[in-house]
Amino acid sequence: MLMAAFNQSCTNLDEELYGEVTPENFFNTEEEILAALGAAYTQFGNWGSGDPYTLQNVTTDEVVVPTRGQDWDDGGDWRRWHLHSWTREDGGLNGGWNFGFGGVNTANRLIYQFQVLVEDGAMDATVADAFIAELQVVRGFFYWQLIDMFGNVPLVTDFASAEASPPTVSRAEVFNWLVGDLEVAVPKLSKLVDATTYGRMNYYAGQTLLAKLYLNAEVYTGTGQYAKAVTACTDVIDNGGYNLTGNYFDNFSAGNSGTSEMIFAIPYDQVYYGGFNIAVRTLHYASQYTYNLTAQPWNGFCSLEEFYNSYEDTDLRKGDVGTADGPAIKRGNFIAGFQFNADGSATMDDGADADDPDGKHLNFGSIGSGEGQINELGPQAYRQAGVRIGKWEVEMGGHPDAMNNDYAVFRLADVILMKAEALWRQDLGGVLPLVNEIRLRAGVPDLTTVDGPVSFDMTGPDVPGGELFNEMAREMFSESTKRQALIRWGLFDDVALWALPANNP
Repeated sequence: MLMAAFNQSCTNLDEELYGEVTPENFFNTEEEILAALGAAYTQFGNWGSGDPYTLQNVTTDEVVVPTRGQDWDDGGDWRRWHLHSWTREDGGLNGGWNFGFGGVNTANRLIYQFQVLVEDGAMDATVADAFIAELQVVRGFFYWQLIDMFGNVPLVTDFASAEASPPTVSRAEVFNWLVGDLEVAVPKLSKLVDATTYGRMNYYAGQTLLAKLYLNAEVYTGTGQYAKAVTACTDVIDNGGYNLTGNYFDNFSAGNSGTSEMIFAIPYDQVYYGGFNIAVRTLHYASQYTYNLTAQPWNGFCSLEEFYNSYEDTDLRKGDVGTADGPAIKRGNFIAGFQFNADGSATMDDGADADDPDGKHLNFGSIGSGEGQINELGPQAYRQAGVRIGKWEVEMGGHPDAMNNDYAVFRLADVILMKAEALWRQDLGGVLPLVNEIRLRAGVPDLTTVDGPVSFDMTGPDVPGGELFNEMAREMFSESTKRQALIRWGLFDDVALWALPANNP
């Protein structure tokens, strides 16, 4: 495993080197080189459900964190994320900044160390160049996130000469440097798609990163690069050897390492690389008995009623709803309806709100009638309100705070839909076949148009590309793509709304 089993955070842009990197003390063997390289990937551990997840998902209509009494209040942080009224003091911003620059700093340090080894004659320049190119792409991922989340940021590319407080550079300038750097580095990466490159940036992961940048170029710089996005996506689709899995949920199961759809994944592991904890964040306290978990969940993250109901009931990604007579049969992106313990008995919420019409039998997302409802954003949201995030399998007897599900940062379905959008934005053909390829696996009929109402206003007017927008969201739910799509469609401010369900008691 390439990643080390620890997380790190960095609040300064300068970093002290302890000791000198020489062939006498490190980088003597391939194992030592890979161990050093692994430090650059450690920062990805915060991606799956940490502050970057919050910034990219809780600010959309896909994920919300209601305040239930004193639980998940945190000074109103979570409500502000949903309502787009955050302040610079909110902790998630600092966490997102540290995530990005922690990754940049580590990559810069390792690039510098490899360069020193070459200068000292301790490493062959060709060997070092391949590792440096990989580190450039890792650094590129973190800089992509920084300009995406924060816009104008410091541009620090050299470890040895880094200033303690570097000046801020415009988003467009950082973008142009970043794309130029990646376009040189990516062709140097390995095209192998096997165990040796799993969890690492190979050529196709680099191409996917470039495709992401090209697709969002108009947002970042004012000038679109959609033709380049199509070219990069086509390269990955046609030449990477990746395939859509027959079962959508194979990509999110525990022990899902190396599915045919994963392009770049974070190899989370309860023992060796913890940090993925969506289960502890989304499940109800009493869900501990549903899955015989080793720790009690925190009863936080939910999805919104409107987004949940944007799925057709026959969509295999949506999943079944548990009834009073028994649990859901088919797994879905959501955990909805009545819940049952591992022994088959009803899961009871002994602390259920007295006015909750569903009573004590744990029932996710149904207030008397209707699916997916949340009575209020806070401070007195019902303890049971809201369908929960079930996309990643919760292991029976597992630890909800350290899950064994690898997280696909880049996967083929996303690339297919990115290509569809890039074609659509150029008024080119071939969009519907790509979208319908994704829908075929989901078991829903082909679309005949990409226009339609959007997921948070399904009874509203048609929006150009609205159904393409929706399909991207349904497929990529909770995978940190929706915020960018909202911005590309000019809809980001429209989701900063909160409406009570029609039958709110």
